[in-house]
Amino acid sequence: MREISLREIADVTKIGIRYLEALEQDRFDVLPAPVFAHGFLREYARYVGLDADEVVNSYLTAQKESEPDEIADAPVVRRRDMKRPTGLLLALAAVVLLVVVAALAYFAESFRSQDRSPPPPTAAPVTQPAPKLPPVVDPEREAEPEVPLVVTIDFSEDCWIEATIDGEGQLAELHVPGESLRIEAQEAVNLTIGNPEAVRIEVNGEPFPLSAPAGQVLRGLEIDLDRLQASGQIEP
Repeated sequence: MREISLREIADVTKIGIRYLEALEQDRFDVLPAPVFAHGFLREYARYVGLDADEVVNSYLTAQKESEPDEIADAPVVRRRDMKRPTGLLLALAAVVLLVVVAALAYFAESFRSQDRSPPPPTAAPVTQPAPKLPPVVDPEREAEPEVPLVVTIDFSEDCWIEATIDGEGQLAELHVPGESLRIEAQEAVNLTIGNPEAVRIEVNGEPFPLSAPAGQVLRGLEIDLDRLQASGQIEP
């Protein structure tokens, strides 16, 4: 109705066209996981002007209705008639019992005879002072480098995020409420956030304010160490 192409939605929301086609055709098995379906549906609904919560709830309801009812038939257990033990079995059991009692008596007598014999003299142990060991050093902890820029992102809602670290390393992840992401860099971090209202950012332990229009993707958020130190937002 709004004459929006899938290419336009993919460019703005950063959701692949293959996944957008799967959403429109109700082929949710194509998506990598249910949490991705929730996030993609929410972003898709927001961009085309639908109620994101209503769309996600409709999806959850449809998934529950599509699940087949499992009817577990109670297994029928038939008892077998147990035959009474015959006289031969009783005789064998009595023989086994006699053998066990005789063996126990033999071993008990052997132990008592050993206890009556005096133990051989033993020399007193020579005690030596325990050597002092050097302190344990964790090589991984000593070798762990200190990075000057640490960006911590906490998520309160479903949100996808892309990051470019020091102009080289890149990551793209989808997070759910309650998760946290730690990014370490030497100079700068560039962020693209699909749902800015769902994140809280700290830089070197200090809160980092966000300014983005509600319901829109935040692109090109630059967290530069030199600029932050020059402005006094973080200590050098």
